Amino acid sequence: MVKTRWAAVAAGVVLAAVALSGCSGGGNESNSTAGSAAAPEFSGPQDKAGDSSATDQGSKEKAGAPAQPNLTRAIVKTGSLTVEDNDVDKQRQAAIGVVTSLRGQVASEDTGSDDDGRITRANLVLKVPTAAYETAIQRLSELGTRTGIRQESSDVTEQVVDVDSRIASQRASLERMRALLAKATTIAEIVSVESELTRREADLEALLAKQKALSGQTELATLSLVIAEPGKAPVVETDDRGFLAGLSGGWNAFTTTFFALTTVLGAVLPFLVALALLGYPLYRYRHRLRRTPVATPEQP
Repeated sequence: MVKTRWAAVAAGVVLAAVALSGCSGGGNESNSTAGSAAAPEFSGPQDKAGDSSATDQGSKEKAGAPAQPNLTRAIVKTGSLTVEDNDVDKQRQAAIGVVTSLRGQVASEDTGSDDDGRITRANLVLKVPTAAYETAIQRLSELGTRTGIRQESSDVTEQVVDVDSRIASQRASLERMRALLAKATTIAEIVSVESELTRREADLEALLAKQKALSGQTELATLSLVIAEPGKAPVVETDDRGFLAGLSGGWNAFTTTFFALTTVLGAVLPFLVALALLGYPLYRYRHRLRRTPVATPEQP
C-alpha cells in the first residue's frame, strides 16, 4: 500500500515537471516570436528616423557650407577705331588728351604728311585702363566721323589662376630647398641642392614675368586709333596668317635672299677676276719648277 502511494506521488511529480517544462518552452517560444515580430515593427520607424536624421544632417551641412567666393574675371580687351576729319593733326592732339585724362598712355604713333608737311594720317596705339575702355571708345569716336570699329575680348582667368598657383607652389618649394641647404653637410649635398635651388629660382622668375605680362594685359586695354582725312583710305594692317600669307612671306624671303646673293657676287666678281689674272701665272710658274728635274752630279 505504501509502495502504491509512493508510486502515485512519483508519477504526479513527473507529470508536473513535464507540464512545467512544456509551459516554459511555450512561453519562451511565445516571447521569441513576439520579440521577432515586434522587431520589424520597431525597426521600420527607426530606419525612417535614421534616414530622416541623415537627410536633415546633410541639409544642415549643405546649408552651413561656405559659399564659393566670387572670382573676379580677368579680361583682355583690344580694339581698333577709325575716324575721319579734315584737321588730322588737331584731332590727333585731342586723342592724346583724351587718353591722358583717362590715365592712359600712347604706346606708339605713326603719322603721314603731304608735300606741304601737313599731317594727313595718324595711326596711334593707345593703352587705357580696362575700366575706362568703353569711355575711351565713346570719346574718341566724337573726334570725327567714325567709319570703322572693331572690339575683341578674351578671358584669361584660368591662366591667371594657374600662374598664381604655380608661383605659390614654387615659393614653397624654394623654402624647402633652402631648408635642405641649411642642413647639407657634405660638398656633394651642397652642390646638388644649390643647383636645384638655382633652377627653381629661374622657374620662379619666369612665372613672375608671365604674371606681370598678364597683369599688364588685363589692367590696360589696347586700342588702335586711325585718324585720316575724308576720302583717303587709311593704312590697314593685314593679318599675316594662313597658308597664303606664309607662301607670300616665304617667296619674299627667297627673292630677297637671291638678290642679296647676286649683289654680293657682283661686288666680289672683279676681285675674283683680278686674283685669277695674278694667280694663274704664278701657279704655272710653280708648276714648271716642280716638273723640272734636278741635275744630279755624275759619279767618278
